[in-house]
Amino acid sequence: MTARRIYLDYNASTPIDPAVAAAMKPFLEDHYGNPSSGHWAATTAKAALEASRSQVAALLGCHNDEVVFTSGGSEANNLALKGVFFALRDKGDHIVTTRIEHPAIIEPCRFLERLGARITYVPVDGTGRIDPEDVRRAITPRTILVSIMHANNEVGTIQPIEECARIAQEYGVLFHTDAAQSVGKVSTCVNELGVDLLSIAGHKVYAPKGVGALFLRRGVSLEPLIHGAGHEGGRRAGTESALLAVGLGKACELAQDLTPVDRIRSLRDHFWLALRERFGNRVALNGHPTYRLPNTLNVSFVGMIGAGILERLDGVAASTGSACHSGRIELSPVLEAMGVAPEVGMGAIRFSLGRGTTRDEIDGVVDDLTEILAAAGRRAARPKAGTHGDSDGLMDTAQPTERLTDSYAHWRSSRLGQITDALEQQLLLELLGSVAGKTLLDVGCGDGALASGLARRGAIVTGLDADPVMVAAARQRAEIDGTPLKLIEGQAERLPFDRAAFDCVVAVTVLCFVRDAERAVAEMARVLKPGGRLVIGELGRWSFWAAHRRVRGWFGNPTWRAAIFRTVKDLRSLADAAGLNVVEIRGAVHYPPFGTAARLLAPIDLCLGRQTTFGSAFIAVLATKRPK
Repeated sequence: MTARRIYLDYNASTPIDPAVAAAMKPFLEDHYGNPSSGHWAATTAKAALEASRSQVAALLGCHNDEVVFTSGGSEANNLALKGVFFALRDKGDHIVTTRIEHPAIIEPCRFLERLGARITYVPVDGTGRIDPEDVRRAITPRTILVSIMHANNEVGTIQPIEECARIAQEYGVLFHTDAAQSVGKVSTCVNELGVDLLSIAGHKVYAPKGVGALFLRRGVSLEPLIHGAGHEGGRRAGTESALLAVGLGKACELAQDLTPVDRIRSLRDHFWLALRERFGNRVALNGHPTYRLPNTLNVSFVGMIGAGILERLDGVAASTGSACHSGRIELSPVLEAMGVAPEVGMGAIRFSLGRGTTRDEIDGVVDDLTEILAAAGRRAARPKAGTHGDSDGLMDTAQPTERLTDSYAHWRSSRLGQITDALEQQLLLELLGSVAGKTLLDVGCGDGALASGLARRGAIVTGLDADPVMVAAARQRAEIDGTPLKLIEGQAERLPFDRAAFDCVVAVTVLCFVRDAERAVAEMARVLKPGGRLVIGELGRWSFWAAHRRVRGWFGNPTWRAAIFRTVKDLRSLADAAGLNVVEIRGAVHYPPFGTAARLLAPIDLCLGRQTTFGSAFIAVLATKRPK
């Protein structure tokens, strides 16, 4: 274990940059005048205040008089939400926001609800990203404000602010974004974003705590939170602190140069690759793989408790994705809104890097994590009498990953598995028709057999699987076959793709493995183009597989077997709930030589949508996305 202190919590707070401290120092020792006074003692303070305002405005690409100094990001958010509500309540009372906002947005919204405001909380997908069309659907004639964070503080997902702001503008609705986490990490030019209000927090950008700012576009009406003298153009009463303003101004000047961010992004990616190499599918990424802050890495150690891991990371400062209340571990509201399963989300840790982070520190943390998880595995393998595995709060549940992978490999190499695969591919190709030149997503691509076959037929194929072993196998198959496959690790319930990205989506024996089949189908429908084709295929009788001696222990469990089978009625209802039109249902049966009874009963059961009495039945449902 490392004995040194390693700071990986820059999203919580940043140290004051030395250049910022140097700029502030004269105002600790001198220049104490009130900036609003008219005598000699105020001159330097007033000039410094306005110079700092100019530095903030330069970073945001706005006019100097559009910058209002506040005590921090929370006050800026409160001023934006409450100020707009009170100023425009004669016009409307409806505000649109998201389910993953910072408490500095959620709590003011709840306060305004007690005053009669109506709040719509837009959902997010499995990567923490909103669909701009959900914003459009949420806007009503009474909507006065849309507030969506630029980047999430926990998982780092960056929202499509430009598109959402354009939608708000179409309806004449003001748009606010909380940019506390994004300032200094990505571009925050207000005109490029198209926002009317934007909040920043000093201590997230290497300035001191206790200072922030609100961008307020010219012409936007706002009721002040604090009434008094006419400070900040009458928008925020209270004598300004030249000391704090200078600190924020200097920090914003430094933040205009995003070059150092490239090094931080490289370190973050190195961190993630190192974790994947050490822990494989025992670690999962939370947040969008592409649209994400360059410094943020939120990962889950599957089946473990993040807080327990952090307790053992001596000297490492990071944050967990769960909170402890009265002895209970609760899942982070952000991860819960993303649909992250509890056994995954409870093991979440947010590592946020910064200017002071080094590669040696990252490698040291990876080594420490390796030692901690190895020790936890040894404890779980040798439970004390009267206990169930690990008893110190580090591990959650035992995972059957290795057994799953071995069973899958054995199934694919068996005669029954090969025949079933042939049935699957035959039906899928019949339902899909020609795929040449079409973009196609294979959800649960496994070892890439189907994806590779579709690519050979001219499709532009992306394969996705939750098991990194399968992704690696699919990549190897693609190299051997010479087929151009794009392969991604991910989960069906939170597809890391934009809306309407594919002409076709196929999902073969996927729903039987996911926890939330309805969410998975909804995600597939989301990434499907209007009129595109979705084919869902499921095995009808898995008990024959369960009887296979190598996999009896896993699939022989009645609970697993019940969860695996999806009837035709189930598939129809899932497709309908996701806004899909069921076009065709096809089925095929393989029956081992069990005699005439098997040959008669299997097709009958298949037609009735039941489990077949003998053999393996494969049911495929073709659905299309309903055009809007």
